[in-house]
Amino acid sequence: MNTKTLTLIIISVIFLGACNGTSIRKVLRPSNPYDQYRNFLQSPEFENAAVVREWVQAGETALSSPIEINLPYQEISHFDKNQPHAIYIEFEAKEGQLISIQVELISNPNSKFFIDLYENRDNELKNIQFAKDTNRLEYQVNNPGSLGLRVQPELFRGGIVEITIQQNPSLAFPISGKNHRSIASFFGVPRDGGRRVHEGIDVFAPRGTPITSVSPGRVSRVGVNNLGGKTVRVSHEGYSYYYAHLDSQLVQSGQTISIGDTLGTVGNTGNAISTAPHLHFGIYSRGWGAVDPFPFFEEIELKNTQTVADTSNLGEYGRVQVASANLRNQPNTNADISQKLSQNEIFKVQGKTNDWYRVILPDGKIGYLFENLITHDLSTIEDVEENEGLMIREIFSEIPSFDASKLGKKLEIIGEYQGSKLLRTESGGKYWAF
Repeated sequence: MNTKTLTLIIISVIFLGACNGTSIRKVLRPSNPYDQYRNFLQSPEFENAAVVREWVQAGETALSSPIEINLPYQEISHFDKNQPHAIYIEFEAKEGQLISIQVELISNPNSKFFIDLYENRDNELKNIQFAKDTNRLEYQVNNPGSLGLRVQPELFRGGIVEITIQQNPSLAFPISGKNHRSIASFFGVPRDGGRRVHEGIDVFAPRGTPITSVSPGRVSRVGVNNLGGKTVRVSHEGYSYYYAHLDSQLVQSGQTISIGDTLGTVGNTGNAISTAPHLHFGIYSRGWGAVDPFPFFEEIELKNTQTVADTSNLGEYGRVQVASANLRNQPNTNADISQKLSQNEIFKVQGKTNDWYRVILPDGKIGYLFENLITHDLSTIEDVEENEGLMIREIFSEIPSFDASKLGKKLEIIGEYQGSKLLRTESGGKYWAF
């Protein structure tokens, strides 16, 4: 079954199902759109088609080959509609962060992309959220650790997309006009000569400044103690929010409150009597104790954003233009070096983030190269004088090799990789010679 025939069959089945009032979702049962689509492709009508197997394999391969990044992150990526492809981007997340993900379809707004978020626990991946009828996701992190985003288009779909992953605050800041940059003392700092540690954050403000609720919830306690002085506790969805050193308390136990409601005012009661007025704010998780509040408030803006002009070389081949180039695990000069590439070694560009290109090498290894180290000009390095007996195969292909004499006489070397030469024919075809 060729690609064109399979496409027509798939379109026909979807169309007939819609006309009969039977959606694929109802037939396939799983709620995850990716699983629905995969099960549909693996139905008896299509399961033996090579392109279906390649699509399924692309999704599985991506999960086993994570692209490691730091937040926030933005990349423009290219997905070839003729070649099944997926990417899996993995990053560390902290409890309290609100992860915001958007996949903007730039070149083909009618494409369908599957967007799935995974949690990585001891190298076991668990699908924890997925986009449904949208290209956006939001997820509040309750368990710190590694999260991963897989992006994969439907068969015969693709194009240029912009992937943005940001960390946003999940709580409102307790003092109006201030934010995480106003925090003066952090979680875990030693107290009382090291006999205890600071179980919260401090924010200094003039006496009498209103203190507002960071979340909706219920006031679980209004009291006084030696350390915190006048305090208020608010409970909401497994967390207890603790406000201390208040000058005045303006709520009562059992009261239901909303985000931004005034709970009291800034003071220096309790053991803060000798310091300037400030709010001590703590978070306690049921069964786990004190939690660092900082990630609940932290927000980091993207320093740079990509433009459509950055897409011109996506999906194209490039080569190293300097004597030696470091392939790095992440797009920054402090990231680990996964491989050193020599001049004229070849790669394919998959994405771009700021001044870095995400590339795939001929052996499937993925990494980042700084833009000044590479060139997209694949001018001739050397002509092939004699091709008799030379065995070749298509670049980035698993098809069997064949004799180079079938390509004609005019061949030129435009790149290399680990001893193999990349040839270009007179008609522009690219082949590996070995």
